[in-house]
Amino acid sequence: MAIFGKKRRGSSAGDERTPLRPRNNEELASFLKAIHGSNTSPTGLPSQQQQRRRSLSINHRLSERQMKRIAARMQRVPSSLFDGQFEGNGDSPADSTSLVMESLRRENDTLTSRCRKLEAQNVICAAQQVDFIAVVLGFTTCAMFYCGFALCVCRLVDYDDYSCLLARVAIIAAPYIYNKLKWGVVYRRFMVFAVFVVFLARVRLCRWRVQKYIKSSQNQDLSSLRGEESGSMSTGHFGDDISEDDIMEASYEVNARFLYSSILRLRGLWTKTAQYMASRADFVPVGYVRELGKLQDEAPETEWDDVRKMLSKAGILNDFVSIESKPIASASIGQVHIAKLQDSHERVVIKVQHPHASTLLSDDFVSLNIMAAIVGWLEPEYKFIGILLKEWANEARNELDFNSEVANLKTAHESIELMKTTTDMMTTHSDKKRVTFDVEVPRPVDDLCKSKRVMVMTFSEGKRIDDLDQIKKCGVPKEAIMNGLAHATAHMMFVADIFNGDPHPGNIFIRPGTSRSKDGFTLVLLDWGLAKRLPNCKRQGFCEMTYAASTFDFGLMMDAFSTLGLKLKRENVSEDMDGVRFLLRDMAPRGVARKRLKARMKTNIDRTKARKKGEKVPVDSNAYPGEFFFFVRTNELMQGLGSKLGVELRYIEILKPYALKGLKMLTSQTAHRDPDDIPPASIADHELNRKIGLCLNRLKSDGVISGAQVCVVQHENILAHCTEGHLGSLKNDVAVRPDSLFLGFSCTKAVATTLILKMVELKYLSLDEPI
Repeated sequence: MAIFGKKRRGSSAGDERTPLRPRNNEELASFLKAIHGSNTSPTGLPSQQQQRRRSLSINHRLSERQMKRIAARMQRVPSSLFDGQFEGNGDSPADSTSLVMESLRRENDTLTSRCRKLEAQNVICAAQQVDFIAVVLGFTTCAMFYCGFALCVCRLVDYDDYSCLLARVAIIAAPYIYNKLKWGVVYRRFMVFAVFVVFLARVRLCRWRVQKYIKSSQNQDLSSLRGEESGSMSTGHFGDDISEDDIMEASYEVNARFLYSSILRLRGLWTKTAQYMASRADFVPVGYVRELGKLQDEAPETEWDDVRKMLSKAGILNDFVSIESKPIASASIGQVHIAKLQDSHERVVIKVQHPHASTLLSDDFVSLNIMAAIVGWLEPEYKFIGILLKEWANEARNELDFNSEVANLKTAHESIELMKTTTDMMTTHSDKKRVTFDVEVPRPVDDLCKSKRVMVMTFSEGKRIDDLDQIKKCGVPKEAIMNGLAHATAHMMFVADIFNGDPHPGNIFIRPGTSRSKDGFTLVLLDWGLAKRLPNCKRQGFCEMTYAASTFDFGLMMDAFSTLGLKLKRENVSEDMDGVRFLLRDMAPRGVARKRLKARMKTNIDRTKARKKGEKVPVDSNAYPGEFFFFVRTNELMQGLGSKLGVELRYIEILKPYALKGLKMLTSQTAHRDPDDIPPASIADHELNRKIGLCLNRLKSDGVISGAQVCVVQHENILAHCTEGHLGSLKNDVAVRPDSLFLGFSCTKAVATTLILKMVELKYLSLDEPI
């Protein structure tokens, strides 16, 4: 074999050849061929087909790019790695290759261990330092304001009067006492400010690093300084391979851990914000998804003694045989404990609200409303942000009332039962193999749901939908699971009376089998505190908007905006159609989804720059439906979950039949009048009218038109007026009437073009003349 060189000086007679590192490309090719078999490419690298079949088992399969790096760097492997490994054994090339790869494997394990230690030093320690800076900044700012407040009180109050002295002490102590009684909301506001400032400073610093050290050093060829040939393969010198993405990813890792530790202290609304960010894997960096995802069911817990007091206060503590003191999950509003009922020994779950939840959430919404009011005052176009926050605040207050969640659970259960009776409960992810699925919603135990802060419901088996091991146990592809969830979401949103406004992975469980068979899977939909009930008019509007987007029905899209009460400042239905279709876009793995979103953001920025002042936001801020917030939120969370699972799914095609079904249900009771007869006395030319009527009838019979209206007017006299057929699409049961309205989208373009060509014909202008 070519990699076995000359006889070693001082070796035994039987050891004719000793392993040396490859001296040229031919020996390198032979070495790689020995590792990977005979199916190698002309460059000595294994072919792509061979790479798919074989694995080196060095933690993961080596890619073609990695093999190229090995090929480039094997020239620099120390001779000691090969020398003395195979002396006197008469090892075959395959055995020697195995020993070499074992050495490489040990080196890889050593490097992996060192990388973990470097990560602990450079990432985790950096995050702790940033967190310490934020704490110091928040404490210092709070102390300065408090000292300034105390100083002002001391100067304004007379020292000589004893009663004034007592008043001074009381006024100075009031903020401290209020802070203690209200779970530290005063100090917490300063900490929110500090976290925001430090986080923003780190983002700006990261961008400055990219501008300073990456973009300024691009396109520099240093090969001549190192004695290398220009254009040769990179040998990985220190600092050469650092890219903008490397700096950004390193910053993401530190910032994500910093935000996680900060939100653990802040709690309240910021926990819900972190849960939303962690659910948006389609555009949020991986570090944030990993760290903030812990807060979806691992938020800070309330002590068991406090939980016991709340159960005793609710009068249900003695209704259980046993209660597990350790909660199985803890989120922003409350935590969940497993228990057994006293009478039936049935397993149930007890959801207990955190004592601080109401105070902190209310305080956070006050802060957000103040910020939104300031933004709306500075930029009137963005007043709609206040409307969205008000909608969110109203639903969040309902989420704090567990009696409201009990009612939502009952309605959701009824809606799922309706779905089971009206659909076949089969996924549509593949034409070849459809998978049966089931949907389950916990049922409340009415007798034990007596408090606004404590509720009891049935126990539902399952694990998180993003648990890959659980998906394997189900024995179905990830596409099937996401497809089933999309069906359930579409039914709840367009057909039922309620849908979940917070479908993040911590609120969706899966388990193998269904209630009908051991095959398939069951979806468990949890946490119905943040649920949205839509009035029929709003639900009809969302059905129209979704169906219009799936069929490119521009007229129906305009009807949908009118039904929803959404007013626009300009008429550009093409751009509106594009925006709605992007909201309901196809699901894709993370990499593809991020590219799409970045391209979309760039397009939106360009469009915004091109608009005039006052038209930057196309929506009238005073006529923005608050329900739109939860519609967008739910669909974006679904997109994020699809990207996290790495599935490709035609999302809008799943929504389309449910939107149509909802429309038919909502419009089935609408009365439609028969077409009125056109008075014969108003027709001037009856022969022309008869011919037009026959022509329309023939076109309708041949399927050329669904319906039409023709009116011929000359000198204010109606020569002919005929109607035929129906209005088509969703209004195929509505006959064309003399007063029917037809979509005239882009009709003016044809009129304008005709007029321009006529003016050219009359030589009023030339086609080459700029207008």
